Amino acid sequence: MYPRSRPRKVALSLLVMLVAATAAGFAQAATTPQPGAALTMRAALQAALNSNPALDAFAPQRSAAEALTLQAGLKPNPEIGIDVENFAGSGDYKAADSMEATLRLALALEGSEKRRARVAVARDGIVRIDTDYTLARLDVAADTARRFIDVVESQQQLQLAQHSADIAESVYAMADRRVRAGAASDLERQRAAIGRERALLEVEHYEHLLLTQRRWLAAQWGADSAEFSQAEANLLELPSLPEPEQLLAQLSSSPDYARYDIERRLRESELALARAQASGNPVLSTGVRRFERSNDVGLVATLLFPLPWSDRNQGRIAAAAAQRDLVEVQQRGALIHAKAALYDLTQELRHARTLVETLGQTLIPRADAALKATLRGYNEGRYSQLDVLDARTTALELERERVTNAADYHRFLAAIERMTALAPPDDATAASPAP
Repeated sequence: MYPRSRPRKVALSLLVMLVAATAAGFAQAATTPQPGAALTMRAALQAALNSNPALDAFAPQRSAAEALTLQAGLKPNPEIGIDVENFAGSGDYKAADSMEATLRLALALEGSEKRRARVAVARDGIVRIDTDYTLARLDVAADTARRFIDVVESQQQLQLAQHSADIAESVYAMADRRVRAGAASDLERQRAAIGRERALLEVEHYEHLLLTQRRWLAAQWGADSAEFSQAEANLLELPSLPEPEQLLAQLSSSPDYARYDIERRLRESELALARAQASGNPVLSTGVRRFERSNDVGLVATLLFPLPWSDRNQGRIAAAAAQRDLVEVQQRGALIHAKAALYDLTQELRHARTLVETLGQTLIPRADAALKATLRGYNEGRYSQLDVLDARTTALELERERVTNAADYHRFLAAIERMTALAPPDDATAASPAP
């Protein structure tokens, strides 16, 4: 059997990690794993949620949305102008003697309902950004969990490859002794040498793969290199899955589907704004007029009312209503698709558990016993080298299959938890990106 790292359960509860990370506050200094130290799932998730570069974009987006909310609540500016009449004409109006100059101040009389509708649209835009931020954090957590599992799997596959290389070295040594003793031909030693080299190439493959996967994991918290010593976890610890009814209830309450409710509210606000803009704003204009001929002044006033004769904003109103109805259709379709995907994932999860348990309890112990017996028999001359190679290959493939299925189990579990994760507490510091 290959050596194992110190047992440590792979903690994949994304909801717990998300709440734990947000409880510390977003404004704190970013933390990264300590160089040279073993990396746990918890530490990887905390580092990614605090320092993932993709999350940094939400702070300026929210600042922009807040600025638009401020702008939406502002009243129209007054306008100032000057009218000049009765000059540069003919007769009495040829010069400027009869000129009339009016200094005019105009103001659009906007109803408060229009301003409230604009503000409602802008505020719903902020809520949508906050929801997108929550979803992005869940995605970062799920992606970090998957990459952490990849690293742990490759570490264990590398251990298996090294163990296989050790066995291949032992087989070569036994073949060499048999050839020197005249009990076998040099062909047997050559076969053993080829098996040893292939085993070393397998070790090199997983060393290369592990370096790449470690770098991708470190990139989750914005690091240019993976300075942790190893990812510490025991893939063979398989957490149980909640009941299907509980998963379906969480699925319908997850941020992915709460987002549709927020989107619907935004569309409702846009519809209300379109209806409020069905008619224009009355314009009040008042000013002072000066008469050049008599050098007198007088007040003037004008009140203009819009006439919604043809354009009553009916196109925008219809479009906003259609966009609102579209959200409900999209939500219904997404939920049906998600339920099917969730069912698929749970079936794959159960299948992976069955494989891991069957391999660990039945097949691998038998394969290990057969390999040990074959090695003893080969050393005593009772079995051929082909028997040894077959027994070693079988034992190695079963071990690899168990590691792969155990890793798949945790990947499926992480995907399920991403789909069914509940939103974090409704707290300003936890639900929105830090400025």
